[in-house]
Amino acid sequence: MTHLPSYYYPFLGIIYLIRNISQLGPQFLRSLCVSFGLTLAVLAPVVALTFKYQRRLIHGLTRALFLRVLSDSRFLGISIPTWSALILTMGEASFLVALIMTEVFKKEKSKGLFKTILARRNVVLGPLAQVSKSGLISVSHMEHEEGIKESQKCVSPSPSHVVAKASAKSQQMAQRVGLWLLTLPLNFFPVAGPITFCYFNGKARVPDIHRRYFDMKRMTKSERESWIKAHEMQYTAFGFVAQGLELAPIIGIAFGFTNIIGAALWAVDLEKEQDALRNKKLLKDAYSSKVIEN
Repeated sequence: MTHLPSYYYPFLGIIYLIRNISQLGPQFLRSLCVSFGLTLAVLAPVVALTFKYQRRLIHGLTRALFLRVLSDSRFLGISIPTWSALILTMGEASFLVALIMTEVFKKEKSKGLFKTILARRNVVLGPLAQVSKSGLISVSHMEHEEGIKESQKCVSPSPSHVVAKASAKSQQMAQRVGLWLLTLPLNFFPVAGPITFCYFNGKARVPDIHRRYFDMKRMTKSERESWIKAHEMQYTAFGFVAQGLELAPIIGIAFGFTNIIGAALWAVDLEKEQDALRNKKLLKDAYSSKVIEN
């Protein structure tokens, strides 16, 4: 059993939201409305203060770099420098929205929505199953299974665990913000600039794509790192597409939700593969035991 290419899932998230928006609950709908309102409130002054000047700067930059053809090119009747300025403005607005959002809102946006999708798909999480280079299947210890059950009962973590987790998140957030600010000027360069921006920032979000999934499976730090390393290209492709969608004018904030849904749908398919591996391991172990007994 193989899942779809990872870059499909952000688009599947969009389709899922369109088909099931009324069934995701009033709390989610409120969060979505607040997101749109906040985006519009931030976008209006950003566009008014920066868009015109950034478009002139990009237009002049492309001509200075002897890219006159690119500067005069149009897509859907809009010049390439205008598109680049629009993407840059949306990036700035998205950055400000991310800073304004409260921790409570971000928690509802990610954790609640991710779990809701898994619950609606009747996914029962099990311990991590992996295939070695030699073809042998290994399954994590049963203590992980107990951890999964405990996580589903919402057992409160210890204060030290909460502090350590919050510190790690703050550090990672600071790194993401630094990278965002460092790469944002790339959008001054038409076409290649936004693509490069999406690649670097999409790659930076790789550890967060399935953080909730890993938490719910109670995977260790080494297991997470090993899993991500083995699927690095898939996660990078997902992150690239997700980052590109979130730069879309106005509706980019909605894509922030659909990307979470897409990641959850991907987790559903991954867990099906995990379940198949666990069952295969059980059958092999049962067969080996029977052979030994005979």
